[in-house]
Amino acid sequence: MLRRFWLIVVLTGFAIAPAKAQSPNPSFNIVNRTANAINEVYATTAGATTWGRDRLGNRSIPPGQAGPIRLPADGNCVYDVRVVYANGQSEERRGLNTCSVDNVFFPATGSRTTTPGGRQPATNDPSFRLVNRGRSAVNELYASLPGADDWGEDRLGGDTVAPGATRVVRLPSGQCLYDMRIVYANGEANEKRRVSLCGVTNLPVP
Repeated sequence: MLRRFWLIVVLTGFAIAPAKAQSPNPSFNIVNRTANAINEVYATTAGATTWGRDRLGNRSIPPGQAGPIRLPADGNCVYDVRVVYANGQSEERRGLNTCSVDNVFFPATGSRTTTPGGRQPATNDPSFRLVNRGRSAVNELYASLPGADDWGEDRLGGDTVAPGATRVVRLPSGQCLYDMRIVYANGEANEKRRVSLCGVTNLPVP
């Protein structure tokens, strides 16, 4: 009788023992709200000295779409996240509690975007690097506001851009849309209308 009593106590104890709590899930979705595909995503424990492996592998996240980022449910919730876009720019968000969110949006207020050289671009900076992919040198380059009466000054300042060479073209911040005219050494000219230059790193021609 006593043995049966203790068996009942043991079984009852198992029945009322609280279930082991599951670790919170740090996995999340990256939502791409930019005009460039996201080619790489890194997520490391906040404060880590390296970014580790690319969490996308051979995947990418097209503009306007989302992609899942799977992380181990090991009790860690606070991550630093870095994305690299198809145009070479990157953006970082630090100290995210990913256990408390389903979606992480890029870009986001307070995030940091850098070019491959590490420069943080202004969102309204239309300056760019002209890349001459043609067989003839670029002798002149004009950039004027849409609807202007004339093309204005030669932005190359009398210099030329040889085939295969590049040249940084500085334009004043604030205006993004420009009409452009490129004149080559062989006499040919090419015009582009209402080009949105803000956020453009390289502008290949022709």
